[in-house]
Amino acid sequence: MVSSEPVLWRLVVPDERAVLFPGDLCYKSTDPYAVRISLRVDDDTMDWVFARTLLIGGLLEPVGAGDVEISPSRRDGVNTVQITLKARHAYAVLEAPARMIAAFLKRTCQAVPLGTEHRHLDLDHLTRQLVQDID
Repeated sequence: MVSSEPVLWRLVVPDERAVLFPGDLCYKSTDPYAVRISLRVDDDTMDWVFARTLLIGGLLEPVGAGDVEISPSRRDGVNTVQITLKARHAYAVLEAPARMIAAFLKRTCQAVPLGTEHRHLDLDHLTRQLVQDID
């Protein structure tokens, strides 16, 4: 099962301009612990992969440390989710409607309920990948 939700991400900038980036929220039941944000900038795509439970927690309270931090927010009377992505010397704060993120997460939890992720892992495939990486 693959779930993908198109999202128009708002880049949060200090002067409050609306800088929008098209992208997707993606989930694969074959990688059941992770979600991926794909951002399209010009002809390039940037992907960030992080724990699905981190995104779930970020709907309710600030969570995360290091490369990804997520927190609930509110803009113009609308509940939003802010996701801070950090890399070496740069960072970006993205924002999207909380209802959209929650609906996406609900679909992922219907496909792979929390606590059952281990049942969806293909350990033979993962082992083959590890062995190939060593060779």
